[in-house]
Amino acid sequence: MGKAKKNEQYLIGIDLGTTNCTMSYTPKVEENHSIELFLIEQSVDAQTQSEYPALPSFIYFPLDEEKQSQMYSVEWVAKRNHCIGLAARERGCELPQQMIASAKSWLCHDGIDRREKILPASESGLMSPLEACSELLVHLREVWDRRMKQAPFVEQQVFVTVPASFDPSARQLVQEATVLAKYPEVILLEEPQAAFYSWLYRHSEDWRQQLVVDDCVLVVDIGGGTTDFSLIKVVDDEGDLCLERVAVGAHLLLGGDNMDLALAHLAKGKLEDEGHCIDEWQLQSLVHSCRQAKEVLFAEQHPDTFDITIHGRGTKLIGGTLSTTITYDEAHALLIEGFVPLVDPSERSLTEKRAGIQQIGLPYAQDPRISCQLAKFLSMTGESNDDTMDHFLMPTAVLFNGGTMKGEQLRRRLVELLNQWAQKLNRSPIKVLSDPDYDYAVSQGGVYYGIARMGQGLRIKGGTSRSYYIGVEGAAPAVPGIPAPLTAVCVVPFGMEEGTEATLTGQEFALVLGELATFRFFSRATATLSDGKEPIVGTLVKDWKKELTELHPVETILDKSETDGKTVRVTLTSKVTELGVLELWCMSSDNRKWKLEFDIRREEEALQLQPA
Repeated sequence: MGKAKKNEQYLIGIDLGTTNCTMSYTPKVEENHSIELFLIEQSVDAQTQSEYPALPSFIYFPLDEEKQSQMYSVEWVAKRNHCIGLAARERGCELPQQMIASAKSWLCHDGIDRREKILPASESGLMSPLEACSELLVHLREVWDRRMKQAPFVEQQVFVTVPASFDPSARQLVQEATVLAKYPEVILLEEPQAAFYSWLYRHSEDWRQQLVVDDCVLVVDIGGGTTDFSLIKVVDDEGDLCLERVAVGAHLLLGGDNMDLALAHLAKGKLEDEGHCIDEWQLQSLVHSCRQAKEVLFAEQHPDTFDITIHGRGTKLIGGTLSTTITYDEAHALLIEGFVPLVDPSERSLTEKRAGIQQIGLPYAQDPRISCQLAKFLSMTGESNDDTMDHFLMPTAVLFNGGTMKGEQLRRRLVELLNQWAQKLNRSPIKVLSDPDYDYAVSQGGVYYGIARMGQGLRIKGGTSRSYYIGVEGAAPAVPGIPAPLTAVCVVPFGMEEGTEATLTGQEFALVLGELATFRFFSRATATLSDGKEPIVGTLVKDWKKELTELHPVETILDKSETDGKTVRVTLTSKVTELGVLELWCMSSDNRKWKLEFDIRREEEALQLQPA
């Protein structure tokens, strides 16, 4: 936990979105918290600056003549060599080779060096994915400080949201991005949880009438570039209704951008049938136009057709215009049937073979069928009495989030799909939670989470379903064929709530520095050991082969100073973060510290899928 700040007046929630960033806030000292959306000042077109509810997550690098005239500069940093926001998105669609898009998605790509300048994805990169995300955060800090001079950003309590499925390395990169952006110490929160917190905020008076004990809420969060699934269960806690997060899905690079591209290829085919040749530059313009087509044709009150117009290419800079029309029926058949087909709950997303040599790029989902991705997620989280299915947890309610879910036809099809599965499993029809905020819920939910942390709102619990141990090697003379004795020490007891920490008092250990070392982790799925005792932090288990399950080890080299020997004496403090990561802090007597990270949720998911 960070130290209390002298001028901490506000709670700030930031949605670092793949397609758009938003920021919300509330005064920290307020009896009835009202969460407000922060309007973000930015360049909206050439030489025009204005406030906008969202900051499009695009970075455009102006051409030389544009730099000289400062066409896309913001007035507070006129000489910056890039532009962020609405103008960046619009101009970048015309010159895609000059634009960075989906910077956040690159953070979860473990096949590249995310600190290397590889973006835009061309021969000469200008920024690393880490720097690009940091620049988005910098812009948000700057616009806050311009308007809220009496409450500097660095003095406030800030919550930044990330996809529920981000692994520890991607979460760490988000933390690094906030440090580069000169943020105060931030707290990370899962985006689907934030969306649910936002719904709780808007329904603080009546949510208990909409949900009952044993309800399981599926949060479907489909944005421009990603799809996230989470399950939150309503439980009885001594007569009170409480909430518990029970599962999160894999990180899927699949969303509204895929749908825009699908429509663009439809329009491209139509134009080429008329004899036109569409190049990559024009295809990008088609994608931009088809984004609008999708939003209009999937609205509740929609026209029968939508006209698409792009610039032609000729000997002149602009060779006239090209036009075609997409009908509602065409869009429905392509997007609804292509992305959300009605499938059996036992059907799974396809796993395609990838080529041995690939272009450097994002690891997009291979199967665009969101319905099959959802079936796969639910099959990994529960059990069913249906003999044809091994595992399946059927939710009782659904909450939609993300800009893509503004499409009424998409929501209707997903509800139809879930009800079809419920009928097959002899369950009641699914409840659709009303009054979502598809665009701004995540940043608002970040603020509400801050309110809940102060004890003034309902908090979603996510206690660990296992106890966790670290292996400590004993000091003993070497004997041929006999390994050094190993004792398992409990660092996370069963049910330890996320966001809490515990220190192993009265125990010191020797930490190996400066060379590759292996840290062994273990777990137990029950609250008690075989002797019936419930372990606490610091409990020693010598017969770990009988009592515990060994997990994946962590191998790393910990930094050492010139004055250090091979080991240093440390005490241990464990923390389970809100994102399900076990942080094990090793503290020396001179206040130095080293951190080990272990992804608890990923291990729990892997253990659940092992055959009995």
